[in-house]
Amino acid sequence: MERIHERPEWLKNFERPAGTEIKYINGHWYLYERHCVYDNVRHKKHKKSGKLLGTITPDGLRPPKRELQVIKHNSVVNLEYGASAFLFQTGQKMIEKLKQFFPDQWKEIFAFAALKCREQASFKQMDFLYSTSYLSVLLGDLPLLPSQITLFLKNLGQQRESISEYMKLDIPNAGVIMFDGHRLISRSTNLEYARIGYDSKQRFLPQVNLLYLFGVSDGKRLPLYYKQYSGDVPDVSAFSDILEDAGLKNKEVIAITDKGFTSEENTSLLSESGIKYVMAIRRGCKEIGDLPEHFSLYEKAFTFRGRSIFCSERKMKDKNVFLYYDMELAGNETTDRIQRLDKRNNAAALLKEKEEKRRKKGKGKLSAEEFAALEPIDVAREVQSHHEIGTFALETNCKEYNCVQVFYIYKTRQEIEQSFKSFDDTLDASASYMRNQYAFEAWLFINHLALQLLYSCLGLISDAEMTDQYAFEDMMHFLKNVRINKINGQWVTTKITKATEKCCNALGITISMPENIGTP
Repeated sequence: MERIHERPEWLKNFERPAGTEIKYINGHWYLYERHCVYDNVRHKKHKKSGKLLGTITPDGLRPPKRELQVIKHNSVVNLEYGASAFLFQTGQKMIEKLKQFFPDQWKEIFAFAALKCREQASFKQMDFLYSTSYLSVLLGDLPLLPSQITLFLKNLGQQRESISEYMKLDIPNAGVIMFDGHRLISRSTNLEYARIGYDSKQRFLPQVNLLYLFGVSDGKRLPLYYKQYSGDVPDVSAFSDILEDAGLKNKEVIAITDKGFTSEENTSLLSESGIKYVMAIRRGCKEIGDLPEHFSLYEKAFTFRGRSIFCSERKMKDKNVFLYYDMELAGNETTDRIQRLDKRNNAAALLKEKEEKRRKKGKGKLSAEEFAALEPIDVAREVQSHHEIGTFALETNCKEYNCVQVFYIYKTRQEIEQSFKSFDDTLDASASYMRNQYAFEAWLFINHLALQLLYSCLGLISDAEMTDQYAFEDMMHFLKNVRINKINGQWVTTKITKATEKCCNALGITISMPENIGTP
């Protein structure tokens, strides 16, 4: 028979949540889950104890050594803490600027951006993710029902001027600014800018042309500014507009662009605006001149990340043109061309064989010209005739820089490629389901802020020289494992796993306690 122990006065004042029971074991009082189960043999219900919830002390409920499970009652609350607290602290400068330009909306904007960064969340998931995150404590109750979010996005998207002024604060007065365009597929038939256009992936679908400015300084990258254009507007036509819209004129920056922005009009505009530039130009442009027939005929040679690069220079009145020959690029392009020519020859040989069999039966289908076109291509001669293989050219008005310096400056554009990969993959923002032009603008702005938060995290990984061990997804995974419980009015973090602790130590991350974070 179970011995009944008299409960002390402090225990009598403890409010036991429904679905739990108190047990006395070895001189201590414990709180357990309690369930009622049906006994099929005895045909009646009986009590069954569940998991240990903690030790009851005169100071309240103390969590067990292992992580406390979620208990749905008034005295215990369990929330995601690590990633939310980290992003909140990392985004303090962002929050201050949002308060300046969006004094009545900054909480929702930051919450959306942080959850988009943390979870790649869609708007329909925001309410649940927010309510189970410590952000709900830091930012308070927010109207996040689907209908409320819809109205919020439409209102925010109408404030393009405020969005633009917010982003301009991030644009430096000097440094490297990279331009690039990105095509976003739209599933809506109501967006004004969603037009059939052509992109590098050959997707002839309704799309919006998103032009982006990126900054690179001290090895770090940061999305700076964006503007959307109609999907049928090419990058080269929109260049002058975003240059004016972002306020870049007369800044001491170096603009770096790819071939899609290159035109005499744009280069003249940059020079007249006092902006230095490095632009890729298309093969065959008259500025390049005749191509050397062999890499030994180039004027200079250097290495870049283990690759052999040769260069020739053409000096003009207001600009220089550098022609480069990349041996690794040449090898890759040659291999690709040979494979395509071999595939073409094989297909032609099969078609020719079928046609010859048909002709023997008097049932030929091809004309004489079509049949003659099936003759195999001399692969070696065809490849050797393309002297442009492995070459690319850069045009610049930075007269003080030599070919090596210009090459290194241009190669920072590779940061953009990674940025758009993050935009598409990590943030899941390659396509939009927004049905309203203003809501689409708000969607772009929130993704922009989420991308900035993401690159703050990538900067930590890069600074710690841990890119070979941790990706952004790894970092968020470990941080999200840090949870927090509110027990009888007090916030207590759960035990941090060794893997999470190892990640934080490696990246120099300190997870501050709630009392050290504060509320805005």
